[in-house]
Amino acid sequence: MSGFGKTLFGGSPFIRWALSPFLLLFAVVMPLLVDKWTGKSAVALGGLEFFCLALLAGFWLPGRLGRFCFRCLGGGVFVASVAYLIFEFFFSETPLRLVEDRGQHSPRKALTGFVIVGLPSLWYAIFGRFAWRESHRETETLKVDDGTP
Repeated sequence: MSGFGKTLFGGSPFIRWALSPFLLLFAVVMPLLVDKWTGKSAVALGGLEFFCLALLAGFWLPGRLGRFCFRCLGGGVFVASVAYLIFEFFFSETPLRLVEDRGQHSPRKALTGFVIVGLPSLWYAIFGRFAWRESHRETETLKVDDGTP
């Protein structure tokens, strides 16, 4: 399994300091770049702002509150993937095909994205980890020292 989640959400000072300026710049500048505000653009930009702010809050808030923000980010990614899946299956004119062009939007690609990205994001939002079981390190940090040998 990839260590992407542990790298991004693991509390590395390098990751925090490397990504924070770009996330903050994106969150400030993007609303200024919208030419015409519509309902769709407001929802899309609101979602992107939520993702940026949740990631920034997860980086900079202490302990439990930061992990909660990361879990909210995972839940947001799951909701976005479900919305895309629903749109492609019910509101798109594109038929479900087994083989298609690489650049085309399709229900099959929405389903693939949901399985590969959406479901692991839901798992992280619920359990706070990407692995099936807690690692030995996570178990050790969760134990409470009651003073017994």
